[in-house]
Amino acid sequence: MFRQRPKCEEHSFSEPRKLRSNTPGISFTAVFTARWEINTSDHYTAQSLAINQLVHLATSITKEWEATNSRGAEDAVNATLGFPVPITGMPKSKLSGRVSLSIGAQELTVAEQQRQDKARVARLRYLKEQLYSDPEMLLLEYLDQHPEALTLPSTDIRVFQRLSRSMRVGGEWWYPLLDCLEKISADLPEQRGDLYAMRLLLKAFKDAVPNLVDKHGLRAQIEGLLQEGPEP
Repeated sequence: MFRQRPKCEEHSFSEPRKLRSNTPGISFTAVFTARWEINTSDHYTAQSLAINQLVHLATSITKEWEATNSRGAEDAVNATLGFPVPITGMPKSKLSGRVSLSIGAQELTVAEQQRQDKARVARLRYLKEQLYSDPEMLLLEYLDQHPEALTLPSTDIRVFQRLSRSMRVGGEWWYPLLDCLEKISADLPEQRGDLYAMRLLLKAFKDAVPNLVDKHGLRAQIEGLLQEGPEP
């Protein structure tokens, strides 16, 4: 039986497509051009078949790129789309293409702000791990930023020790504890879930370390809060 030879076609898709980027909430705007070889009897709408696969291939690449680097993402996508590949389900077909990526001015501003925020958070995490856990490093950083302090008769390192200890204990104990209470309160009655979780913590302090409660004069305040509502 005679089989029609594959037909080579080239088409520019004028309607832009949105491609996911690595920046949350921001997408690239993509305009594709494609070339394909396919037996016209194998598929009725070859254009739809081609653009669907090109978008799928391109998105697998752009999702790894920050929206602020559209040129780099475009080069990476075109490096892949330039090689002819079979269309899914049609091993004798060939498909290649190219894309032009862009991003709107407003989206670019948002993406750049997110990039700066991400870098700032990363810097703060680094400072917490490398600097604020070590009182001596914290003191040296302070002296580096305030060299005039070197002229003072003495610099009390106890201030930096307390700050370091507070941050370390907070990260290891208090923050995880508060996180647990937040999760517990979310599953408690909607009206007073947070208060119920707080009273659980206060009751635990009252029963476990009554001497500290009395030392700081908190017994009356704690008992007053515990009397509000049902017993935890």
